[in-house]
Amino acid sequence: MRPRRGLLAGGLLLAALAGRAEPPDTAAALAPWAGRTLTAIDLAGRDVTREHVIRRELQSQVGQPLDPDTVLADLQRLRNLGIFAEAEAAAEADGEGARLTYTVREMPPWVPYLSLTYTEENGFSAGPGLSALNLAGRQVTLSARAEFGGANQYRVRLLWPWMAGDHVSLDVYAARLERDDTLNGFREQSHEFTPSVGRYLGPHGRLAGTLSLLRMEADVPGKTLSPDDVDQLVRLGVSLGWDTRDRWDSPRRGWLNELELTRTGGFLGGDGDFWTATLDLRRWQPAGKRQTLMLSGLATLQTGLTGRDLPVYMDFHMGGANTIRGYSLDVLGHQLYGKNQLVGTLEHSFELVPVRRWDVWKWSLRMGLDLAVFGDAGIAWEEARDLTLPRARGGLGAGLRLRLPATEMVRFDLGWSPAEGFHFHLAALSKPEAQRKRLR
Repeated sequence: MRPRRGLLAGGLLLAALAGRAEPPDTAAALAPWAGRTLTAIDLAGRDVTREHVIRRELQSQVGQPLDPDTVLADLQRLRNLGIFAEAEAAAEADGEGARLTYTVREMPPWVPYLSLTYTEENGFSAGPGLSALNLAGRQVTLSARAEFGGANQYRVRLLWPWMAGDHVSLDVYAARLERDDTLNGFREQSHEFTPSVGRYLGPHGRLAGTLSLLRMEADVPGKTLSPDDVDQLVRLGVSLGWDTRDRWDSPRRGWLNELELTRTGGFLGGDGDFWTATLDLRRWQPAGKRQTLMLSGLATLQTGLTGRDLPVYMDFHMGGANTIRGYSLDVLGHQLYGKNQLVGTLEHSFELVPVRRWDVWKWSLRMGLDLAVFGDAGIAWEEARDLTLPRARGGLGAGLRLRLPATEMVRFDLGWSPAEGFHFHLAALSKPEAQRKRLR
């Protein structure tokens, strides 16, 4: 199970004190040139980024009329790449036509930082981290982290979103983790290697295949399927997604849905013999000026008998920052758990500082700040007879979201539940993303 991504510290958090670049009104600036034939499309500001990485995102074409809406969509796709602190466009007269220039401001290609991880189960871990945000100028991300403390972990990830063809992507994750699994009562030492290959299906469809190898070692008997206290799990999965988000760093409208089916063991070999089906639904809807309503639902169903076909460490525990806020993971996690889960979240966010370019010393980064109120509800169960409304739990609260590159966001939440009162929760990643990754 992957640990929470490192919280970017130091310079990133101090960036709130740095100067920010106010984005211009691009639509108004382009309006006088609307309808004029494009005679040339120039690129400016790139240093390490390959030219084709930018041009393949542009739908505006030489010989076509300049359409401000098309240009704005081009700019959003460039920002979605995650390698530019800002992307803007300007036009000028070129005879009877118009000359269009896209100007980008690259984020630093290499970022050394203090990697800080916090989980409610294991507390804080810290250590050195290094990320290449735009390796070889091809929008390839390579990150490596070593953290020590509540959990000792080493992680490496390579992400190449557009390797070939129609957004054929490669995602490789490798990790070594040593920690106390307090909810299942053993000291975990695990190794994971997970490569994934994906591609686009039209403008919104996503298809991916994943092969995962997990070695889990326990320090006490009875926690693994294998009698030698070491499990070797081989997992093969396929997922089908649908993505219509208007922007990726802070969506205001659209869907992000995925259906995933995974086979563990069986004909693949290794320990375990079960299927996992996951349905992940997320919807963003504007709710007023600089306000967004987000609704998410996650359902995970697993076959087999826990302890015989399915290892106990693959179960779900409710409570904490990434399932039902307002409950302690240490309390509710020991009461409400099972091999299946159903979790829902409704969140209303208010954009305090829009995601935009911030200049920190010689670096440029995209960051923002939101205020949110939320409500969570969920249940975990082992057998069908346990799926009852009285066993479900709910909580509500409010918090801040510091939007950052690489880690998506850091959440500071104050949750409340009728049974446990108020609880403070600290977490990285959005709530739907963190609960999908089984972070606790």
